[in-house]
Amino acid sequence: MQNSRSRPQSGSRSRPAVVSCGVIGLAGLVLVGMWWTAAMKTPKVVFPKPVIPSPNAFDFYVQAGNAVTGDKQISDAISTQPPTTLTPAQIDALVQQNLGAINTLHQGFAYPYVDPSPRSIKTLVPYFAKYRGMARLLSLQSKVRAEKGDWGGAVDSNLDAVRLGEDVPHGSVVIGYLVGVACQAIGRRPIWTSIEHLNAAQSRTAATRLESIMDRNFSFADTLQEEKYFGQAALLEMFADPKQTRAYLVQDMGTNPGEEPPGAAAAQSLSVLFYLAYSKSRIMQGYTTYMDQSAAIARQPYGLHLPPPPLPTDPINNILLPVFSQARLKGVDSETQNGLLLVMLALRAFRLEHGRYPAALTELAPAYLKKLPDDPFAAQGTFKYILNGNTYTLYSVGPDGKDDSGKAIDDIRQANSGNPNARYFVNPNSIGDVVAGKNIY
Repeated sequence: MQNSRSRPQSGSRSRPAVVSCGVIGLAGLVLVGMWWTAAMKTPKVVFPKPVIPSPNAFDFYVQAGNAVTGDKQISDAISTQPPTTLTPAQIDALVQQNLGAINTLHQGFAYPYVDPSPRSIKTLVPYFAKYRGMARLLSLQSKVRAEKGDWGGAVDSNLDAVRLGEDVPHGSVVIGYLVGVACQAIGRRPIWTSIEHLNAAQSRTAATRLESIMDRNFSFADTLQEEKYFGQAALLEMFADPKQTRAYLVQDMGTNPGEEPPGAAAAQSLSVLFYLAYSKSRIMQGYTTYMDQSAAIARQPYGLHLPPPPLPTDPINNILLPVFSQARLKGVDSETQNGLLLVMLALRAFRLEHGRYPAALTELAPAYLKKLPDDPFAAQGTFKYILNGNTYTLYSVGPDGKDDSGKAIDDIRQANSGNPNARYFVNPNSIGDVVAGKNIY
């Protein structure tokens, strides 16, 4: 009889397989756990602490903006389309009732300005809208002064708005930078038609002040650094709250705010699993790299026409990150407008004192200007100047970087847009030069 213990048993054969499966399964769980831990680990980000001056002009500007009354009336009073129905006496009274706000702003001019640098998406910035209101008030004050024949005072009021606009971006993010650009445009626009009313001393004074204001310029590259810190803080807040991740994922489904697409409920639970495909560290690194590359490009001359960096591939950054080329164009255009206006003021003073315009712009420095301003749209060099007897053409090469001999940007497709100046607006693909006295705003 054969010994039963020598027979192979099914349980004995399956035991090694069970053990192997268990080991593999355990190893798989360990790997999944490591993957999960790595994906869900919140990256550490160190934010530089902004240096806030004391006193800070920011506090005066906010107080001044909050003190402005009759903002709707002020907007209507400086409007040309349609023209205001307010009488000169009503406009004068409107300015008088806001002199306290203007005086508070002037007090702030004595101190450096630094925005407190928002580091949370929950930070409210209502003062930006107030700054625009202050710029409109200063433009209205300029209008009142001009109607009384005080052209030097009128230009000075508008330069107050330009000064405000130059200060606002300091320490702020991109939205603050664009608000600053808007305030400068509000103040600068009336000066173009005021120049011909200035005497030599007034022209010199205005040029000197504008040149000092332009020296305060806060670069777009520095603004992008502040935007980077704000975005990093926003990502950290989102990483800590699955509901915010879900909100971004729902937005990526192509819905409007407040709408719930099919499967949106599942996005709540999938918002955590999302990080298994795109780890928190990878998202943060993608954002940081993009912002650093964007800032590096912004430090190069616009005339080099460097392409923007590639966007990160994860959905969160594709929603969070805009392309900053349009914002930079607005800033470069604003710098160009300031530079052209500065040279025009110097040319006005030169002609009144010499009875002629200079043969070349180099005659303006250092007697009228500390130095000739650079053309922000050019890879290098100052503005172009063509003397035509008793007149001249002053221009920038514009966004295409080509010298078109003073042929202005003029997009006739915009002629019927409702705004008579729209055809002269500077856009990314504009062809032609930015000509002083024509492409103005």
